Amino acid sequence: NDQGGRGGFQGAGVPRPGLNPGDIPTLLHEALYRNNFPDVDSGLLSMWHFDNGSTRHIFQNNVTDFVASARQTAAEFPTSFYGAAMQGTYEIETPINMVGGEDGWIATQVVRTICEDGRMRRWQWEMRRRRRPPDMGVWFVESIGSSNRKGTFE
Repeated sequence: NDQGGRGGFQGAGVPRPGLNPGDIPTLLHEALYRNNFPDVDSGLLSMWHFDNGSTRHIFQNNVTDFVASARQTAAEFPTSFYGAAMQGTYEIETPINMVGGEDGWIATQVVRTICEDGRMRRWQWEMRRRRRPPDMGVWFVESIGSSNRKGTFE
């Protein structure tokens, strides 16, 4: 990623029509790196809003518990997703893969992160387009899978 370009970042916001799935990993990595811009925990709140439901289920729709858990995970585990995204650097490694072609409703992309301590992880993002209201046609994050320490997915 372009470290110098981070100065103009204005936040990821929330899922919305017209946002391409290939834009989501970059938006959310930038939002997490600048977690407290434009407001405190803006990046984590964007992650919450882009979630397709599993995180909400795990945290029983309690965004406060999610934010506290993500912050604690980032602080304690530099190679965790939140540790790497909030305190490390990232690079989009693969172009967006539209499963089923351009009209598909599943998209994947691989991102490589380098943690503060120099360790590398790769993350496979899976985004899904909603196929019914509300938010029909809008892309959300279904999952983010982690590689092992060697960078391979098992």
